[in-house]
Amino acid sequence: MGNYWSNDFYIYGRKKDSDSYEIIDTLTEGNPMSRFKHEVYAYALTKRYKDMKSLYLYWGSSRVAKAIMVRNDLLYLDLEFASDETASDWDQCQEQIQKVYVDISWLEKQFLDNWCPLDSEESIKRKYENYKLTIQT
Repeated sequence: MGNYWSNDFYIYGRKKDSDSYEIIDTLTEGNPMSRFKHEVYAYALTKRYKDMKSLYLYWGSSRVAKAIMVRNDLLYLDLEFASDETASDWDQCQEQIQKVYVDISWLEKQFLDNWCPLDSEESIKRKYENYKLTIQT
């Protein structure tokens, strides 16, 4: 997908209590993957979306990315992308916040202070482990 410049992108959340989807934002400007990355960091750090069990980035009716926190013995953040290209976009982009269309590391340092990237055998997946156990869900 490369450069995203379309008004057909949306960030959705899936509610913990009802499994229903709720639109979080319609992305009409900026880089949707960068915006999604910021929202995923906020979700993983429990700064926002405490009532959501997962977040999604959609392009029209097609899912581009999914983020979900999973608790086993430890807490994990699992990301799944629609393609190798969108996974690569995640790896290469920084964050953008609403109405500030500049890539900057807003929450990345705090995220990486709490979450450690793990190796994945699947090129369209990314996994992080909350090794400090500082985030509660």
